[in-house]
Amino acid sequence: MSIEVAYERRGSGEPLLLIHGIGHHWRAWEPVLDRLAEAHDVIAIDLPGFGRSPVPDGGMPGDMAASVAQLAQWLAAQGLHRPHVAGNSLGGAIALELAAAGHVASATAISPPASGPAGTPGTRSPCSPRSAWAPCCPGRSCAPTCARRRPARWRSPCS
Repeated sequence: MSIEVAYERRGSGEPLLLIHGIGHHWRAWEPVLDRLAEAHDVIAIDLPGFGRSPVPDGGMPGDMAASVAQLAQWLAAQGLHRPHVAGNSLGGAIALELAAAGHVASATAISPPASGPAGTPGTRSPCSPRSAWAPCCPGRSCAPTCARRRPARWRSPCS
């Protein structure tokens, strides 16, 4: 099933997909969009059923796996082979799941929802309520990391 996704695209360079949180739209990224577009081909999307993206013909996906599969199909249809992805809240959970499925080059999750067993995508770090997540790279652990333990010039584990 193909889906229709509204998006804002700016810049050039390696593709960077931005995924908003639940109940929001691509404009959640507007404060940083131009800055990111200085170095990337930035695609900020409205998830299906949010913003200007209509609900898919068959209705909303029933689970995360179906949502990720639909978005992966859309990425392929757009010619976006393994883009970098960043997501906030629900978008963060989707970003981690896209990475776990090998659909993206790297993923950064900002405040993903807490669910699942400790150490799996969608769970918070046991370090502290304010701890940060490390980007998740295909084939690598998505284990959380503590912001206070991160070196001042932290580098992605994907590089």
